[in-house]
Amino acid sequence: MATFQVVHMDIGPAPGIFTAFIERALSTTGPWTRLGSIGLIDGEGYFYDNTAPYDVPVWYRVVLVIGGLESPRPELTGPLTLVGAGTVVLSDPNRPWADIEFGFCANAEQLSAAACNPTGPEFIWARFDPRLRRHDAGLFDRLDSETPADIYARRKDWESGARFITKTLAAIDQVYELFTVGGPLYLRAPTAYGIKDVYIQPRELLEEPLSETIDQRFPHRVWTFPYTVVDPVLAVQQGTDCANWCAVQNAFPTFADLTATGDTWADVATGVTVCP
Repeated sequence: MATFQVVHMDIGPAPGIFTAFIERALSTTGPWTRLGSIGLIDGEGYFYDNTAPYDVPVWYRVVLVIGGLESPRPELTGPLTLVGAGTVVLSDPNRPWADIEFGFCANAEQLSAAACNPTGPEFIWARFDPRLRRHDAGLFDRLDSETPADIYARRKDWESGARFITKTLAAIDQVYELFTVGGPLYLRAPTAYGIKDVYIQPRELLEEPLSETIDQRFPHRVWTFPYTVVDPVLAVQQGTDCANWCAVQNAFPTFADLTATGDTWADVATGVTVCP
């Protein structure tokens, strides 16, 4: 299943304009949510939206900054719909290539079968922890009063934790790649969980063997991490698995190797050149 939407924006010739903001909406009239920045060449660019809602049509627009003033462009891309598979997905908005999609096991027997099955999913979602909404208040004793002074503000959004399982050494490396930067991740989960799509800040990441009773040379790991819901991230992206400069350089050591493919820069940007 795709974890991100490839968004192609083309506003026509825009001399001297090399970057712009990109925004998303659930209709052609808004309201618009700013996602990040997009690079433009001759008014054309690509954005990999890995915070898009699943199974919902959305539209995109770019906002230019000219003379210090923002200028939304009338050209829209959409409707685009990212088709979901009812899975949990963790994404770094800045690094779509690091996204991880998690499969499920309905019960302990299925978990055991999946863990021992080399052809099953590498990543298995186990559970969410209870959700806590911390108060933001202070109580201060008052002289000659039975009750304290109550200074309060809006209650915090929720914090929780999660647990998942990996089955291979390669999967361990992928978990490292997703969490190593240390910043917020975007969490998408099936509606059955009753959890809205949110930005979360993971804290300590614990890695353990699947069981103390098996040979630890088996690569299976159980991962747990607490997290707190945080504000959205304005993405400055590094591309996808098949569309980043490191991948292009590895596949085509010289510029002559790249041009020999006959592909366009659009092919490179969408990942078709590296992953035909």
